[in-house]
Amino acid sequence: MSSIVPGPQKKLEQEIDAARSGAKPLSASDLNPSAPQHTGLTGLDDWPDALRSTVEADYERTTALTTNRRKTADNFVPALLRGLTELVDQIETHLQSTKPGLFGKSTPLDPPSTDLADLLGLPTEAVNATPGRSEHKEAARTLKSIRDQLKSQEVIHDPLGRDTPIDHNKLTRLVTFIVRLALILHQAPDAAVLVPTALESFAEGTPDPQVDEPFAEKLEFWQETYEDLA
Repeated sequence: MSSIVPGPQKKLEQEIDAARSGAKPLSASDLNPSAPQHTGLTGLDDWPDALRSTVEADYERTTALTTNRRKTADNFVPALLRGLTELVDQIETHLQSTKPGLFGKSTPLDPPSTDLADLLGLPTEAVNATPGRSEHKEAARTLKSIRDQLKSQEVIHDPLGRDTPIDHNKLTRLVTFIVRLALILHQAPDAAVLVPTALESFAEGTPDPQVDEPFAEKLEFWQETYEDLA
């Protein structure tokens, strides 16, 4: 019996043939042996459903992108958009909880910890701001803009095959911002007074250093934040 081990190209062809015949599913590592190996998500069992499903969908999307499977990444976008939309609903609820009264005055609240501002990437003095009616209306407009941006990422299938491509870079920025804000608000509801400032920063295109971080680093930040604020 020959002991010759097939070369990388031959092995890939064998894996593809096996996948086509249904004998063996084709994994990302089969297609791109040099790609980083993913072991799956752990530690999300006690997370709220919307946060968990959103992070899981983004994990699948980014994993596919890093292993050069653009079409596979696109397939996870609908689930991701559903999760993000639910998180935006939750953010809006927190925003409404700080809505100023009829005469433009907000109900006095104790300022949140400066740690929350830091976690949101905001200057520490933001905790002393008291959003008025104009800031609240602008925040509501930004949330509407975010909803429109999410809507624009939905794939509308053209019968002629000219589907609008998904802008994964834009989607990554939305995920990074929405998940972080929703997670902090869930664990620390008093951060609601920071929502207008956070949305203003997003609308102005303030650079977010986490956008370019690998998914694993974002996940570590999200999990540490979730646990620290528990």
